[in-house]
Amino acid sequence: MKKIYSILSIAALVLAASCQKNLDIPQKSVLSTEDFYTNATADDAEALIGSVYHLYWGGRDVTCVNGVEKIMFLNSLDDNHYPGGGSFTDNANNFQDAGNYNVTSADAAPKIMYKGIYSVIYHCNLILEKIPESSDARIQRVKAEANFLRALAMFDAVRWWGTPPLVDHLLSQDEYYQANTPTKESIDWILATMKDAADALPAISGKGQQQAFGARISKHAALAYRGKVGLWYGQKFNDQAILADAVKDLKTVIDSGLYGLVSDMFIIERQAGDFCEEYLFEHNAGDNDGFPGDPSNDLRHTWMGWPSSIQLPKEFFGGWGWNAVSKEFGEFLAKHEGNIENPRFKSTIHTYEQVLDMDYAAGVTPGVKSAVYSNAGYFTFRGVGFLSEAYEGTSPPFWKWYKVNTPMLRYAEVLLLYAEAKFLVDNDADKSGLKALNEVRRRAQIPELGSMTYQDIKDERRAELFCEQERYFDLVRWGDAPTALANKGKTNYIFHGYKPGTTEWDVEAVAGSGKGWSDKYNLLPFPYEQTSANPNLKQNPGW
Repeated sequence: MKKIYSILSIAALVLAASCQKNLDIPQKSVLSTEDFYTNATADDAEALIGSVYHLYWGGRDVTCVNGVEKIMFLNSLDDNHYPGGGSFTDNANNFQDAGNYNVTSADAAPKIMYKGIYSVIYHCNLILEKIPESSDARIQRVKAEANFLRALAMFDAVRWWGTPPLVDHLLSQDEYYQANTPTKESIDWILATMKDAADALPAISGKGQQQAFGARISKHAALAYRGKVGLWYGQKFNDQAILADAVKDLKTVIDSGLYGLVSDMFIIERQAGDFCEEYLFEHNAGDNDGFPGDPSNDLRHTWMGWPSSIQLPKEFFGGWGWNAVSKEFGEFLAKHEGNIENPRFKSTIHTYEQVLDMDYAAGVTPGVKSAVYSNAGYFTFRGVGFLSEAYEGTSPPFWKWYKVNTPMLRYAEVLLLYAEAKFLVDNDADKSGLKALNEVRRRAQIPELGSMTYQDIKDERRAELFCEQERYFDLVRWGDAPTALANKGKTNYIFHGYKPGTTEWDVEAVAGSGKGWSDKYNLLPFPYEQTSANPNLKQNPGW
């Protein structure tokens, strides 16, 4: 099979038209969609699931799931980031609305997520129902992948909206106006479906063999996600049976010995980290993903790159300054790590002094050129764009696409999920949860713990999973959001570098327009266009 990222867009795939050359599949434009699926070869089936991966991973399409809109929106909601942008009033894609807790049901991110999630589910259901059962191992694998991906998309929906409609089959015309589905019913289906998928999926052949396996879901990655679902629901709703199952799933992944933590944290979200032993599931930003000219198909590095108001090191490409590091996170991480030169701190964010110590082109004076908005002296490092990893000649001069894979699930998170689940199930009676937590701390080069509290687990997740869109959901499920986000958006910061004649940071605090936490944010709003079109879909409380 061609590499999984060499795929068709959904529209082209359904019509089986112009992009077929990317997969060396015979022209099928004379066939109906029904005939195409019914007569699908193994090559056809792999092209179909490839398009679903692309749709889940994200990109420029307005129906994607993991594109810029999701990333920037969820990061803007948490206490680790400011929305950023060119100014406090820059509200591209409503990201300032998220940072100010002024979200509405018409905002861009929920609309795009809703469409993306149900597009993934629909195309998975097509594969599962329209492609006949087969003894061909490749077709069986595609069906297992489709089964998993629709469950993963449904989990995204449940975390966003709580009671989204569960669509577990292709709908007939009289079923189009689906009502809300209770959360427990959806979670039971997600867990059962992920279990079925994991039972049918292959495992990678050995530790460090992710590249040979490709950017496809594996047996143990599916089990890891199942454990993540179980922890999310079991902790939030105090379901001990589901929590116990999560422990089993996560332990199976750990005991497999197929994954590990990379020793060099600086390769995480860099090209050197692609298909490393730490990534269980990743977006492959390959040389040919079916869209010539824009291989990575999203602009996350450009969105999050440092703004033009600070001098760029010679290896950096600038960006638009979104999802800037919050003052609260910078201070938290410095205290938690104990030394800002430790690898986790420095591979995640930089202080202003660390920025000044980077390499600059000859004749360039490092430092602030003009006021840096949404900044209190800390700068994103992980996830910014390096010129050596950018595609050349494919983009306008003010943005770039990058060759760097994006991890969707890392082994570090698996260890932390296990530690938390074990703590909740039996107070970590055998200390295996503590062992998992300490494995993450040891890699970060901070002291190991002799025992752990729930706050230790929470802090470790915050330190390790910066900019991975977990923090907002963590704060909500822990019940910590009302405190942590009480003043979200109420104060903004402008960084001016050093105060004249000193090495003291010049940070200007100004009143913001944020509203802070409201309990309605325990669930996000269903898009207005969906509730207005579907009379059976009830809006979440407060929206």
